[in-house]
Amino acid sequence: MLMTTALDNLLAQYQSAYAQAGQPLVVEANPDWQAPIYQQPLQQDWVHWVPVKQTQPLLFTDLANALEQPLHDSVEAFYSHWYAADLAVTFAEHPLQLLQNHGPEDAERLQANLAGHVLMKRRLKQPITLFIGLAEESDDLLITVDNDSGVVGLEFVGQPQHQQLAPSLQEFIQQLSPRVVDQLI
Repeated sequence: MLMTTALDNLLAQYQSAYAQAGQPLVVEANPDWQAPIYQQPLQQDWVHWVPVKQTQPLLFTDLANALEQPLHDSVEAFYSHWYAADLAVTFAEHPLQLLQNHGPEDAERLQANLAGHVLMKRRLKQPITLFIGLAEESDDLLITVDNDSGVVGLEFVGQPQHQQLAPSLQEFIQQLSPRVVDQLI
């Protein structure tokens, strides 16, 4: 199975889990973005959202050239396949947030943050990793992909990966379960 197929399956399970729980998919919208995932408004900046497949996949060429560092193929595919809100998921009974991008403007912010992360790793003389999510157990615990090997692991901000979660992003996504979260708006 391809990583993108695993992500497709997770998004389908995610939508189904929310529908079965009678919970709408809700996200806080950025009013400056024309994000394709934003549907009908609710209150203030909160909107219903739906995942939208990217018609023009997000390109990482400029970022890779600026960093003089190719990015791991799985991470490029992960961020250039869908527009969606961050996904509340569970991995081995641990609550996680799988990062996504709402649309092109959010994708620009994402690439700037990835560049900052890579530059920090270089400055600290640590192996290059690329973040894909956050563990809810701690504000500074990241889910990252090792840029050389593709291994998915945990790392605290400013530290190298300290725990391997899966040998690849595809295998990691296949082990995730959607987590329905009440949206208090």
